[in-house]
Amino acid sequence: MEKTTESGTVTEETGNYLQLFLYRASKKNHDAIVQNQKQFVPWFKKHGARIEYYQLGKSETQAAVDSAKQSGMDVMDSIDKAISTDEDEEVWIEQQYFRDYKHCEDVYSKMMQDKSIEPIGTEFFGLITQGKKMITGGFHRLSG
Repeated sequence: MEKTTESGTVTEETGNYLQLFLYRASKKNHDAIVQNQKQFVPWFKKHGARIEYYQLGKSETQAAVDSAKQSGMDVMDSIDKAISTDEDEEVWIEQQYFRDYKHCEDVYSKMMQDKSIEPIGTEFFGLITQGKKMITGGFHRLSG
């Protein structure tokens, strides 16, 4: 999904389908999760997809909620409240970009058959909060 422009700069095409994951993890597992996630990036790139990870900024999120309330709009709440996190947990978001839904299916099929990344996946599921489910959704890009 990379292409080179005339100037030689590499850009990434994000595609038309996004698979999104939200999950919680103990703050004590932060560094281990970061290292684990870095191992998935080349695998996805090799299969023509892109993966990105973000950690929720609780203070920034709360500032947006507070600002809305001060303006008389009580229409927002923090995502960590919506998914019931504990004080010792972090909220992470994972975004997987594909050309389309069929490409997503193909990549997941390859992932399930690839024994070389199985230990990374097993480690990941041991690092996120046990007893809580990951939240996921698939999103199609709006056409202009």
